[in-house]
Amino acid sequence: MNNVANYFGRFKKGAILNITVNAIQAFGLGFASYYFQTKGLALYKIMLVWAINPLASLPIVLLATRWSTRTFLKLGVLCYIGASLSLLFYNEYSWLLFGIFMGLGLGLFWVSFNYVFFSTSSNNQHAKDSSMYFIFPALVSIVMPPLGALVIDNFGFKMLFMFTTVAFLIPLFYVRSDYFNHDQTITFSQANKEFSNIRLIAFFDGVLQFFQWHFLTIYALIFLKTEYEVGGLLSLIALLSLLVSFALSYASDHYGKRVEFLYPLLTLMAILILIMPSLNSVVALVPFIGAYVILDNLSMPIRFSIRMDMAKSNIGFWRASEFYGNIGRTVVLGMSALLLYLGYSWLPFVIFAVMTIIFPFIIRQKNISLRKRSGESQAGSL
Repeated sequence: MNNVANYFGRFKKGAILNITVNAIQAFGLGFASYYFQTKGLALYKIMLVWAINPLASLPIVLLATRWSTRTFLKLGVLCYIGASLSLLFYNEYSWLLFGIFMGLGLGLFWVSFNYVFFSTSSNNQHAKDSSMYFIFPALVSIVMPPLGALVIDNFGFKMLFMFTTVAFLIPLFYVRSDYFNHDQTITFSQANKEFSNIRLIAFFDGVLQFFQWHFLTIYALIFLKTEYEVGGLLSLIALLSLLVSFALSYASDHYGKRVEFLYPLLTLMAILILIMPSLNSVVALVPFIGAYVILDNLSMPIRFSIRMDMAKSNIGFWRASEFYGNIGRTVVLGMSALLLYLGYSWLPFVIFAVMTIIFPFIIRQKNISLRKRSGESQAGSL
C-alpha cells in the first residue's frame, strides 16, 4: 500500500492541475468546433483553426531562453482565458483569435507542465507514468461534456463560455505553489542539437494525437447535429481512454518493450482510419471511432514514453518535442483543411493511415541509429 501511495504521491499536485485544466476544457472549450459550426463556419475553416493552434505555439517554444515553469504555466492559463473570451464575445475574427490563444497556451502551459509532471519519472516507469498523464484528464472528461451540453441547452453558449472563463481562475491560482517553480536556461538551438534523435518521432506522434483529439471530432460534425450528440461522443472517447491504457503500459515497462507492442496496434488503427471515410451515418461511424480510440489509447502512452526513453527529460527535451510535434500537426491539419475545401474529404484519412502504418518502423530505425551511436561513443572512450 505504501508503494502505491508513494507512486501516486510523486505527481499528486501535477495530477490535480492536469485534471482541473482538462475538466474546464472538456466542459467549455471542447465545444468550440461545434460552436463554430453553429456560427456558419465551413468544416475546412474549423479544421484550419486547429492547424493555427499548433502554429501559434512555435514562436514561444522557439524564442524563449530562460524558462520559468511557474510563470509560463500562469501565462498559459491566461491564454486559455483569452481563448474562452474570444468565444464569449464572438465576432468575425473569433475563430482566428481562438486558434492563436489556444496555440500560445499549448506552447506555454504544456511544455512547462510536462516537465514538472515527468521530472521524477524513470525509464522503467515512463509508460505507466504516461498512462497516468492521459488517464487523469479522462476521469473528468467523461462527465464534463454532458454537463457542458446541459448548460448550452438550458442557458446558451454565452453562459457556457462565461462559466469556463471564471473556472480558469482556479488553476491560475493553484500554480502559485513552489511545486511548479522550476527555472532552466537553454536556447532552442541547444535543445534542437541535443535532442535531434526525437524530431521525426515527435512529428509523427504529434500528428496522431491530433487525429483523435481534433480531426475525428471535427469530421464527426458532418453527422452530429446537437450539443448532446457532440458531448456524448467526447464522453465516449474519454471513457474508452480511461478503461484501456494502463494494463499495456505496465507490460511495456515490465518487459522493457515498446515498438513490439506498436506494430499490431498501429496496423489495426491504420485499417480503421481507411474504412472511416466510406461510412455515411453516425450509427456506422461511432463504433469505428470507438474501436480506433481503444487502440490509440493503448498505444499512446507507449508512443509518448519512447521519446523519454531516448533522451534526458529536461525543458530542452520538452521544447524540442513540442516544436516538432506542432510542426507535424500544423502541416497535416493544414493540408487536411485544404483537401476538405477542395472536396477531397477522404484524402486526409489516407495521409493519416500512411503515417500511422510507417510510424513504428521510424521508431525502430531511430532506436537502432541511437544504439549504434552509443556503441561508437563507448568504443571511442576505451
